[in-house]
Amino acid sequence: MADNRDDENLEESISGSDGIIDADEGLENMVESLIEDVDEQDKKIAKKKAKEKILVQAGLGKSIITKNLDTVLHESMMPYSEHVILDRALPRVEDGLKPVQRRILYTMHEQGLTPDKPYKKSAKIVGDCLGKYHPHGDSSVYDAMVRMAQPFNMREVLIDGHGNFGSIDGDSAAAYRYTEARMAPLALEMLRDLEKNTVPWMLNFDDSLNEPQILPARFPNLLVNGATGIAVGLATNIPPHNMIEAINGAIAYIDNPKITLDEMMKYIKSPDFPTGGYIIAGDGLRQAYETGKGKILLRAKVHIEKTDNDKKNIVITELPYQVNKATLLQKIVELRDEKKDILAGISEVCDESDRNGMRAVVRVKKDYDAQKILDYLFKYTNLQCSYSINMIAIADGRPKQLSLLDMIGYYVRYQRDVIYRRTKYDLDIAKEREHILEGLVIAVQNIDEVIKIIKTSESPAVAKERLIKRFTLSDRQAQAILDLRLAKLTSLEVYKLEQELAEVKKLIERLTKILNSEKLQYETVKTELGEIKKKFKDERRSALIDTLEHYLVKVKDNDRPDAENTIVASTKVGGLKRYNPKYLAKTSKEISENVSPNEFHTDFVTTDTNKTIIAFSSLGNAYKFVAGDLDDCKLKESGKLLTEMFEGVAPNEYIVKMYELPNPLPNKALLFYTKQGMIKKSLWGEYGVLKNVYQAVKLKEDDEVIGVEEDIDNTTILFVSRKGMTLNAQKDDIPIQGRVSTGVKGMNFAEGDSAVLVAQVNKTDNVSFVTNKGYGMILPVKDIDVSPRYRKGLKLIDLKETNGNKIKFASISSEKSAIVVFDKDKKFVGSITTDKLPKDVRAGKGKLVFGKTQTDFSTVRRYIWN
Repeated sequence: MADNRDDENLEESISGSDGIIDADEGLENMVESLIEDVDEQDKKIAKKKAKEKILVQAGLGKSIITKNLDTVLHESMMPYSEHVILDRALPRVEDGLKPVQRRILYTMHEQGLTPDKPYKKSAKIVGDCLGKYHPHGDSSVYDAMVRMAQPFNMREVLIDGHGNFGSIDGDSAAAYRYTEARMAPLALEMLRDLEKNTVPWMLNFDDSLNEPQILPARFPNLLVNGATGIAVGLATNIPPHNMIEAINGAIAYIDNPKITLDEMMKYIKSPDFPTGGYIIAGDGLRQAYETGKGKILLRAKVHIEKTDNDKKNIVITELPYQVNKATLLQKIVELRDEKKDILAGISEVCDESDRNGMRAVVRVKKDYDAQKILDYLFKYTNLQCSYSINMIAIADGRPKQLSLLDMIGYYVRYQRDVIYRRTKYDLDIAKEREHILEGLVIAVQNIDEVIKIIKTSESPAVAKERLIKRFTLSDRQAQAILDLRLAKLTSLEVYKLEQELAEVKKLIERLTKILNSEKLQYETVKTELGEIKKKFKDERRSALIDTLEHYLVKVKDNDRPDAENTIVASTKVGGLKRYNPKYLAKTSKEISENVSPNEFHTDFVTTDTNKTIIAFSSLGNAYKFVAGDLDDCKLKESGKLLTEMFEGVAPNEYIVKMYELPNPLPNKALLFYTKQGMIKKSLWGEYGVLKNVYQAVKLKEDDEVIGVEEDIDNTTILFVSRKGMTLNAQKDDIPIQGRVSTGVKGMNFAEGDSAVLVAQVNKTDNVSFVTNKGYGMILPVKDIDVSPRYRKGLKLIDLKETNGNKIKFASISSEKSAIVVFDKDKKFVGSITTDKLPKDVRAGKGKLVFGKTQTDFSTVRRYIWN
């Protein structure tokens, strides 16, 4: 009864008001007057109702929504949390990417920013990504893009940045209007087969475009590059791993899906951080791999260096992951000032890092214990820090805590699905092509009747209808016949059609087998993972140790002041040697019958023992090493093999050219020449990579590098082919390209021909060569006319007179070289210096300089001495 009475009193009072409320104070007074007669216990409820009714009467109550807090949280907070977790902060387990990273790569893919294309402004990439796919702030896109280009943050960078993209000292990247970027070579593997309906697609934010929900990710990116993210109530911290180990682990899982964690950890030993350092695993690593959560300890790579005045330096060469070098060194300086009793022995802290790598030096005063100072720094600075592993990713549409085996299992099953969808797509295309080819073959086999039908038809539509009826064709087959060009009716083209049809049928048979066999699908995944592993091989950077007791600080002499002059040489059998110049000067220049293959040098460089050498190999790789790391050798010794110094070296790989790594890198270009006649021009700056092994030039199948030179002004490029052709080509139109590119065509070879020499020449040079039948000659370069590149060239020597032999060796005669010849049984035949070869005219026969014409000289090598 009281509630009814209150409502009636409120209604009467409100109806008598003018409905206008000027201020909160007036509202309160009106409410108080309305509830004067209400009992005290019901006053709160009446007051609330009075306020609501007064505001509604005044026309102000329509915007007020009254809801319980649990309803608000459910309707607002939960969707927000879900969005942040699923669509922003956490990576997908399949491709290891967050949405912003995926959208950046897809935007670059759409723009065609492949590694062989020029860089494009970052502003254009960011703008396109924002406008099409990622409706958030520009800083969120650019910051993610910068991180994917930083080699100290990403184990394998996905973006090739050009300009200031930040540093390990914490320097931020330049604004996006100043930097440029393109996809790194590995990013192409993230997007490979995307166009073949391998992944699900979705509409973008305004339903105007399609974007991929995930990328094909042909390598396990979540393991290789890891991930860091903070969502609502969740966070992820997945460490990066070594590419080779991650792929080996995935292959092992395919071979044995019931593999145990201990067996898997034989393949994936531990994380592998881009900054190197030491990992003290303990029990935390196994716990992290087993449960998805654990902790490991990271330490910097440090050694104590003796100086020439009996002092010691603490030298830091590698840091724990994500430790800021500048902040660390500043912390050491601050601790020295605070803890003068303990760290009084520190005289100076210097950063001597350069293009060749990191080197931070803590100088210790004489008579102080450097080891004790280092132990203190480990305890109170980020020279030692813990790393918490928390492996959370989006799997099955929701966030999951994943073990190592879970993560690999999800990835492997996803890759099988990618292969299945790609095979189905390729099979549909192949069947469609088979259908068309069958129609074309019918047409060419009955070509006279087909032509008669077409000629006597009133229109193309009538002709199509008559063809369908006469030969029982489909609409598409008939249209393909009508579109057939007359040139396709030659005997050769008819044969090609029949050959293509046979090949397409074989392809359909193979694809059908894969589509119907889960085992073959997994075998395909294994094969393609193996190809990626071989292409992007990279050795471990972080060293794994079990406990702190195994952490050793090496004490070594500072070799910088005691650098010695030395000669580094490479051999055709894949060896690297170092000679003392005095020893080499005393060595006999005569070549005897017991000459060793180790004496045949492909190149040599005079340098100092503390200098870094960059060596370019026959398979297009760059290897960096310090000259002093090689032992002094005698001439007949094999030296140190490439396979001993670096991982992943092919058995037949050898060094073609070496340089002392310039510091700073000059603004000059390098020219790479290949056996198939390709020329690639790249700036020295492209080779300032911190890795010791990386790709220097992209090669086509069965191609190899045969020469590397610095670009020289006012020269042309001379090609000499095995079948006796030569081309003196202009080089003005050779473009400058990135490090991982193929280059442009230099000479157009006949079938089965290839280059034996490519070099820059001028008119005063001579070219010398010897055939495998023992004929040789010298020819002035001025006798070979200059022409544009990619021509067939001119005849250099008449090989017909010598029973079809081929040029085995050629060089520019100004080089200090001799030619050493063996027969097919590897028996020494003789030697001759290049200046002793007979002179002849172009297209001449040459003269017999070794043995008899019937002797087959299977090996001709160049011998270089200082």
